[in-house]
Amino acid sequence: MKFIFVYLIMSCFYSFSLGQTKNEIIEDIKNIVETIHMDTALMSVTLLNQEFIGDTTVGGGELTGFYKKKKIYYIYRSVGLTYGVELIQFYYWKNKLVFVSKKFNTYVYDDSLKSFDYTVLNTTFTGKYYFDNEKLFHKVITGNKRVDDNATDMEKSLLKDSKENIELIKKRM
Repeated sequence: MKFIFVYLIMSCFYSFSLGQTKNEIIEDIKNIVETIHMDTALMSVTLLNQEFIGDTTVGGGELTGFYKKKKIYYIYRSVGLTYGVELIQFYYWKNKLVFVSKKFNTYVYDDSLKSFDYTVLNTTFTGKYYFDNEKLFHKVITGNKRVDDNATDMEKSLLKDSKENIELIKKRM
């Protein structure tokens, strides 16, 4: 019952985002993300390695979609590379992308061994991307990635990745 109440309240808030300030929209999106995480009725489907990555990566990969009544609410993607692990989370409300969280954890390079220490990770990049009507309107970035985050059109890139992930998950549902 509590979830239904929160869901109804969030639906009302988010549907009136046109008249809201940027900070109010961001706060609504944070509440949506929290609501999604609290929803225990979500089902999940997971794809591993080659099922969603063309080639197998050194550290493997996982793509998990969380859905209810054929609607996807959340997608978690993890890809292990030789130098670290990339984590991306996509959140959806009313079938639209509303938030993306990106994180890159880099393996620590051990000079004495002349190789990476695969037991130690440092977070070297975090990105939070807020969408309103599937338009990127705010981002918060800390740290650095090996590939510059501003080198490409992030909005197009995230929307494209989101669409591809949704298609893969829907095939499995």
